[in-house]
Amino acid sequence: MSQEIQHYFTIFADDFGVFDTHTYDWFLHPVVTPTAIKEMRHHYQLPRTIATYNALFDRVNKATLDYLTVNFAGRHTGRQFLLALQDEMQGKTPLAYNNKILIKILHRLKFDVSDFIRYYHFAQSSLIKEQKNFHSEHLTTLPSTLIYFKDDVMMVDALAQRQIFAFLNEKTAER
Repeated sequence: MSQEIQHYFTIFADDFGVFDTHTYDWFLHPVVTPTAIKEMRHHYQLPRTIATYNALFDRVNKATLDYLTVNFAGRHTGRQFLLALQDEMQGKTPLAYNNKILIKILHRLKFDVSDFIRYYHFAQSSLIKEQKNFHSEHLTTLPSTLIYFKDDVMMVDALAQRQIFAFLNEKTAER
């Protein structure tokens, strides 16, 4: 691997494409912040109420915990979950995310529901760790990406995962 990528993001607020795992070693870190929820509420043109904010936070937090649970089976499975989630939620707001969509994704990935139930309680502590890491890196914008080259580190703010590839190709050409 020539680059290691630490990508902090909020589920439903990032645009995921195919992961080039031969050139780039991706580490995905989901984070839920009040600012991200407010921006998402604005993006989806949802009412600016406390009830909507709380409902949106609940759905994003649940989807994040679901992703982290599936990710315990391996990063490849976690990435497939994100791509399937993005596909299932096409044309919907995050408020539409529920257990029916989760079960549909788990079946699509051939992920054993009993394994999901067994690993779910580990996801909460994993999310707390991700939140702490996000803040310890002094990051404030989501998505935020740290790209580690052999002898350099570069921080990229506000580019979705899909856009990072074009950015990396451009920067590699400059080097």
